[in-house]
Amino acid sequence: MDTAVPHPDPPVRRVVDAMVDAVADLGVSHVFGVDGANIEDVYDALFATDRPVRGVVAKHEFAAATMADGYARTTGGLGVVAATSGGGAMNLVAGLAESFASRVPVLALVGQPPTRLEGAGAFQDSSGKAGTIHAVRLFTEISRYCARVEGPDELPRHLDRAVAAAWSGGPAVLLLPKDVQQAAVDRGFAFAPPARRSGHDPRGLARIRDLLAAARRTGKIVFVAGDQVARDDAREQLRALAAATDAAVGVVPDAKDVYPADEPGFSGVAGCMGHAELVEAVRHCTLCLLIGTRMPALARTGLEAALDTVPVAGIGAEPPYLPAEHATVLDLRAGLGALAEELSPARPAGAVAPWMSAPLPVPLRDGPGLRYREAVEALAVMIPAGADVFADAGNTGASVVHHLPVSRGGRFVVALGMG
Repeated sequence: MDTAVPHPDPPVRRVVDAMVDAVADLGVSHVFGVDGANIEDVYDALFATDRPVRGVVAKHEFAAATMADGYARTTGGLGVVAATSGGGAMNLVAGLAESFASRVPVLALVGQPPTRLEGAGAFQDSSGKAGTIHAVRLFTEISRYCARVEGPDELPRHLDRAVAAAWSGGPAVLLLPKDVQQAAVDRGFAFAPPARRSGHDPRGLARIRDLLAAARRTGKIVFVAGDQVARDDAREQLRALAAATDAAVGVVPDAKDVYPADEPGFSGVAGCMGHAELVEAVRHCTLCLLIGTRMPALARTGLEAALDTVPVAGIGAEPPYLPAEHATVLDLRAGLGALAEELSPARPAGAVAPWMSAPLPVPLRDGPGLRYREAVEALAVMIPAGADVFADAGNTGASVVHHLPVSRGGRFVVALGMG
């Protein structure tokens, strides 16, 4: 008698299982979101996987979207958020709009009702059929890429395009009907993560090099560093280039952590939340180089008059809003590193006195309570070294941008796209 125990069939590999594997292949360790009927299969897959990725459940989809945004900003990787259909999907809009405006790479996985119910009165239908909300049109306006995955065979194409679009700077959205999430995929399906964008304009970079060399011979150079330095993890290369050119360095508000205040040449924060010392440095420089920033209004307010009187150049993924000689560089880590190697070191090593900003004149107090500076200074002594700091927009954020020192190894994040 045959007593062999039959081997059970291997579990079916579903679209959601393949997606979780793909997220893990991208190096993502946390997926943020809120559970719901049309996204629960993604959470089941996250729970069941043995890959090093876990789900984090938020109280609200907006919070989950901002968590994914913050994850991307602080890790330099891809943020991932998962939400169900209907109100859950709509609640993502404000968070994704911030990621869009601030060029933060986020992948949104948005559940949808089953395909067979689209346009037939499905609960939370946003297929655009039979007079329903058109989710593709809605999310297209606040994303670099948006697509509805209509079947398992479409997953590789849309996932590849979505990730590539997110790496270009901003959110990508995949709309996932519930039946498609549950559909089987070929067990041999493997996701090959698209390469992150790289490259630069060699002629433009050579022009920037020549401008730096000439300006260094005739006077002082000022750098204004932006958030692309953080996204490209180019802090060391920024410091190397500053040393090679003996440059003074300022930072825009949402790049406060890219150049420590105790580094040689630090000159403060740019813009309406910034420091007068940087304005003076720009006013007397022979070249102002904008690095990884387009210099939006909040970063250039108070600097316009000074910038109008000096040569301005830019290096980064996108040209500045103000007139400047610009070199397109998609990877500042490589671009700044190349410039630092080509320009001989100019700054001698040695101890540097801590940078101190002059106190701003403020109205005399005429009532009880703490003033912003007092509150920020009290917080500063309690924040441990290497801590990440997230600041809200508005007066509180402005006070923190102006007064709070950022410790080495810590990240400073403020949402200035949508606020």
